[in-house]
Amino acid sequence: MRLVSLIALLVALAACSEAPQQTIPTYQVAERDFRIQIPAIGELEAAEATNISSPGRRPMVISWLAEENQTVKKGQVVARFDAEQLLLDKREEQLEMMMLDSDMRKKNAEHSKDQNSLNSDEVLIGKEFNFVDAFAIDDLRLYSKLEIIDTLSNKEYLGAKDNFIDWKLNSLDEQNQSALDVLEIRKQGHEAKFKQHEQALSKLEVKAPYDGLLVYDKNWRGDKASVGQTVFPGATIAKIPNLSHMQAKVYVLDKDAIGLANGQPVEVTLEAFPDQHFNGEVKSVSGFSRTIKRGNPTKYFEVIVDLPVKAEQMQPGQKVTANINVKKAEPALIVPLQALFNQQGNNFVYVKQGQDFVKQPVSTGQKNLYFVEIVEGLSPGDNIALSEPSVQETSAGGQL
Repeated sequence: MRLVSLIALLVALAACSEAPQQTIPTYQVAERDFRIQIPAIGELEAAEATNISSPGRRPMVISWLAEENQTVKKGQVVARFDAEQLLLDKREEQLEMMMLDSDMRKKNAEHSKDQNSLNSDEVLIGKEFNFVDAFAIDDLRLYSKLEIIDTLSNKEYLGAKDNFIDWKLNSLDEQNQSALDVLEIRKQGHEAKFKQHEQALSKLEVKAPYDGLLVYDKNWRGDKASVGQTVFPGATIAKIPNLSHMQAKVYVLDKDAIGLANGQPVEVTLEAFPDQHFNGEVKSVSGFSRTIKRGNPTKYFEVIVDLPVKAEQMQPGQKVTANINVKKAEPALIVPLQALFNQQGNNFVYVKQGQDFVKQPVSTGQKNLYFVEIVEGLSPGDNIALSEPSVQETSAGGQL
């Protein structure tokens, strides 16, 4: 019994002295088909559409809207705007014109008053001049030299005063005309605004330019026009699309937007008909990412996908999913993204050598959402760690 117990104890000690079983998951490097495919979400829209915009030159409030996604006839009213603000603006401009007319009449009255006053002074000076001229005597036998000089000075003064009044009359006319011109210019400005408001009032009802399907447009926040909403002049509130040519407006997460370019093939699937797929190609890519939903900071790139084939199921506003093929499938040496590590700008993987893992520098190429292409540093058949090994499991000789 003692011998059996001793053997059992020795076996247990030997088991404890063995190395712990390896628990790091590994991946065997091999050449596999590698492609870059980017997912996107969005909706269908017509490639061509006639915009229905807000009239007038000032922000307007929508008071009524026709039902969306219905067929409208040419001349049918699709939207109405509230007239209250326009009427207030029109009356304000009308009041300004009336006040300017009053100012112009006041200016003319003041001018007539000043002109009459100067004309009266001129008549009085003429009479004084005639009196002095009639009774002026330059005979030294009757008046002294000083009296004669004083009479001549009065004549010169009256002549100068008469010339001054003539100049003032001309100057008064010019000043009055300048003031009237300024008032007239201001009045013309208010008249132009008055006419604009009158034209806007005549366009409070927006009508369909031709027969078609009515689709409301989304603003930069993704909101459609609604009753009570204030819209700016010229803003598009709805569209009547040409249903013979469709396209998809899809959005790609900015962190997934790898190598997007025009002409890339796209596979589009209608959410309502998941078994039907349509082929298209990238028509345009937005120059910058932006948010597409209020309160959500996530940013997306907007991508327009041209769909040359029109199917009966395609209608504007239908939700779609898309896969954009940035790079077609080709054999390449690839590893999962989780197996790639980076330290101080250098990429490396952990290669398994025996019971240890050694850091191996690598050069990478393109990558998709799951794999990255290895250009240099690995060979087919290498086993690499899918998670970072512990210090005990990493060979010291492989440190970078």
